Amino acid sequence: MEKKRSRIRREALCPPIGALLRYQARIVRVVAEARGQRAMIESLDTTGRTFVSTVKWNSLRELGAQLF
Repeated sequence: MEKKRSRIRREALCPPIGALLRYQARIVRVVAEARGQRAMIESLDTTGRTFVSTVKWNSLRELGAQLF
């Protein structure tokens, strides 16, 4: 009888609500958790208006040592 190998999955962690993170070249704030390992983020567009979008958790990075 063959044994099936079990896969060890790392559970992805949702960033905390209100956290400042980096998404591509922008600094964003996490507004809420969405479905399918996604988070709703709030950022500013080029005209200075606030807009909300949904991105995958894997796309969000920590700010690091320097904010600006």
